[in-house]
Amino acid sequence: MKNLPPLRSLVAFEAAARHLSFSKAAAELYVTPGAVGQLIHRLEEWLGVKLFYREVRKVSLTDAGAAYFGRIGMALSQISHASTLLKQSGRNEIRISMPPSFARKWFVPRMVRFMDLHPEISLSIDASAALVDFDNGSIDIAIRHFKAEENSRFDVELLFVDQLRVFCSPMYWKMLAPQSAEGLASATLLATKIHPYWERWLQQFTTLSERQIGAISTINFDASHLAVDTARHHQGVVLTSASLVEQEIASGELIEPFEACLPIDEGYYLVGPKGAFALGGAVEALRVWLRQESGAATQE
Repeated sequence: MKNLPPLRSLVAFEAAARHLSFSKAAAELYVTPGAVGQLIHRLEEWLGVKLFYREVRKVSLTDAGAAYFGRIGMALSQISHASTLLKQSGRNEIRISMPPSFARKWFVPRMVRFMDLHPEISLSIDASAALVDFDNGSIDIAIRHFKAEENSRFDVELLFVDQLRVFCSPMYWKMLAPQSAEGLASATLLATKIHPYWERWLQQFTTLSERQIGAISTINFDASHLAVDTARHHQGVVLTSASLVEQEIASGELIEPFEACLPIDEGYYLVGPKGAFALGGAVEALRVWLRQESGAATQE
């Protein structure tokens, strides 16, 4: 394309504008600050416009430079993003991030089935619920629990909608010996950060008053698997997703004393950078398997 400016100068300008520093841009690009200055000067000559005000130990964007950065910064990010996705599509390695409790209780027990189907693919699991920056290339896709909204920045696909149920150990239930759901007024409620809906459940499935509900002993947990383990050790009643207690239900360590399911408008979603789900390869293999596993789980 004849009208393209010098590309190395564009990259140098974008880095310097983002950092507002030639030195930091130089460190990022593994060149000297003088080289950054020369590349930007070359771009200014090509454009016929001054992009930076240069002062002692300080640079700032001109109005024209700020406007130009707003346009080319996004374009360069899209080029970088598309290149990273294409590069990743040829790898047989997937770096996936997911909440620790979901990893421990749902994903890891099933993981061997994926590895049996795709022994050629390597998995790297980041057990974290922290925000993921797909642009830095450290994570390919993520599983997150949230309420879906329109988002043009990412590929988002529902794995399964969440539903909450009550679980406790057989021993705890025998000790509590309630005659009805109202007997939970004497229980210890185990609440989790991801599922803080005990009040809603009690309002919907019991006749307890707001004052009675507020007086019930409650322990709050940051991680769901800690609340599940506490219930397993006869310390209370947990409100959580059945997907997080599958092993404990199968072993008889936990029971579901009520046929009372609380739907919520949240679920577990597969999230990736825009375009990631259309590239095929290892990511697509994992995506197809996750859809199958989550579909089977909701039908059990």
